[in-house]
Amino acid sequence: MNMPRIRRTRRGFSLIEMLVALGICSALLTATLVSLHASFRAYQSTTEQASTHVIGRVVMHRIMALVRNGVGFGPLPDDPRETSLATDEMTFLDDMDREITLRLDRQSKILYMRVDEAAEQVLLEGVRGPVDDDGSQLGAFQLEYENGSKLVRASFDLTVAADDNAQLSIEGNDVVPIRLVGSTAPRRLIW
Repeated sequence: MNMPRIRRTRRGFSLIEMLVALGICSALLTATLVSLHASFRAYQSTTEQASTHVIGRVVMHRIMALVRNGVGFGPLPDDPRETSLATDEMTFLDDMDREITLRLDRQSKILYMRVDEAAEQVLLEGVRGPVDDDGSQLGAFQLEYENGSKLVRASFDLTVAADDNAQLSIEGNDVVPIRLVGSTAPRRLIW
């Protein structure tokens, strides 16, 4: 008995089908990698801004604590009848009679602190002081005096840009500045 052999042909993918499948896979892989790259950049930007915000708050808290415990504030207004003075530098004595100077250098955008005659220490980088509507600079430290020499309130207005070195082309290169505003009064003058 002779049975006819059934010829089975194995059918595979043609070259065109393989090229189409590879094209689809490469498009999906490219889209996935681009979105993953954007995700890493956004994470980096958020991390930089969060750390700058925390550091800025710690520095502002430290400055306000020094002012609360300080005495002998300066600079004093030129006219004793003046009650308010806006400046980028202030000096005072702390509770251990050390002279502390806080200075905002607008050109290098750095907030410095100097204790006695020691070298200046960097407190914050990327700091700008306030500006009014026409673009003129206002003092970062607003000192309010009573009787021309008694400090009753010190206010601080600083804007800090996040220290972000990455170029966020996908996110638009926008680094949101953080505004730090604080106000305090010396305790020794209150009690």
